[in-house]
Amino acid sequence: MDTRPDIPFQFFPDQSHKKSSRKKKAAVSVARRAEKSRFSLFVKKAKQQKSKSKTELASSPDNSPQVSSVSSRFLQGPEVDHNKRTFLKVASVAGAGLLASQLIPKKAEALIMGSTPSSSVVGIKDASNVRIDPALKTGQGVTKLTTSLAASGTVRTPASGKKIRVYATRFSLTADATSVSFRFTSGGTDYEKYVTPKTGGLYGSNNHPNYVEGGVDEVLYCNISGTTTVQINIDYLEV
Repeated sequence: MDTRPDIPFQFFPDQSHKKSSRKKKAAVSVARRAEKSRFSLFVKKAKQQKSKSKTELASSPDNSPQVSSVSSRFLQGPEVDHNKRTFLKVASVAGAGLLASQLIPKKAEALIMGSTPSSSVVGIKDASNVRIDPALKTGQGVTKLTTSLAASGTVRTPASGKKIRVYATRFSLTADATSVSFRFTSGGTDYEKYVTPKTGGLYGSNNHPNYVEGGVDEVLYCNISGTTTVQINIDYLEV
């Protein structure tokens, strides 16, 4: 049995280890300070370079005239375009005036349709191609006719070799009728027909300046269906 007295364990720190650790920390600190110093120097140089570039750009003689020239061209462009448009407008108006002066007749008689008459009378031509003097003739010169029929029959017979040109037709009745119609010749086709016209009414049409025209030597005929008397009024020409 071991009877040796217990000897307490004691720890003796290693002084050489502590010295090595302090050296490493000092080296790291020096390295960090050097890196920070180099970074600060880099930033300072960069700022100086940037400031120098701005100063050179502002003082450069090549940049200022270019900006001024571009600005000048930009400001002068719309004014130049406006002057061009104004010139073109004036030239167009002048050209139109010159053209109109050549085309518009110098005298009133040149306005007569169809020819250049020798007199200074202003007017138009009638259906026979004869110039109408407004001081002598007005309107269409139509003839008005009134007649009564108690049965179907002829309203108007034209002169030999003539045609009847009807501008307006009107009629009234003494009693109700089945129908009343108008045509050229008794066997012709109705150009107007009124179904079940009543007594007391005024019927018809006014086609001025249009008209209905029959053939040569064809009579104007009224066909009456029913027992009544028809009073007829027409505006016509024989041509």
